[in-house]
Amino acid sequence: MESLGTRFDPETNAGSPRQGTVPADEITDNRRQGRIVVGLDGSFGSAVALRWAAREAAELGVVLDVVAVWRDADPERPTLDRPDAPLSVARERLEHALASLVRAPIPPERIVATPLHGAAGEVLVARARDARLLVLGTSGIECPTIPGPTGVYCLRHSATPVVFVPAPEA
Repeated sequence: MESLGTRFDPETNAGSPRQGTVPADEITDNRRQGRIVVGLDGSFGSAVALRWAAREAAELGVVLDVVAVWRDADPERPTLDRPDAPLSVARERLEHALASLVRAPIPPERIVATPLHGAAGEVLVARARDARLLVLGTSGIECPTIPGPTGVYCLRHSATPVVFVPAPEA
């Protein structure tokens, strides 16, 4: 069983993300070492959560597991030109996240970035099952300090501690 994703290791990749697969046994090894899972949805709040999770992973010396969840395009809503657009968007979010982490003052030693298919809350809870933390941003303009529906789902269903990182006030 393999997980499609991007792997970034500053020592071996010289600052350049590499597309490919991350073998399932490597994910298992990462769990034993300790992981922090962070959900990425493209929002400002998730970018703030990513930076917080990266600092925490670097400080603790654990793997940063960045996840962008995607769903199939809705055939009833023909707003996307290509059927693979949701997966492409998830991959682009991960590429931008990796690029921002390369510029971090102290990046985590190991980063695993993966686009995963399914309902966001369910996927994040499952991915974080053996992790130290599940990190999420808060939900936006109207309520910048309150979790959105995905965050509430994770809070209710996760056995892993959930950290919400609020966006700074403007």
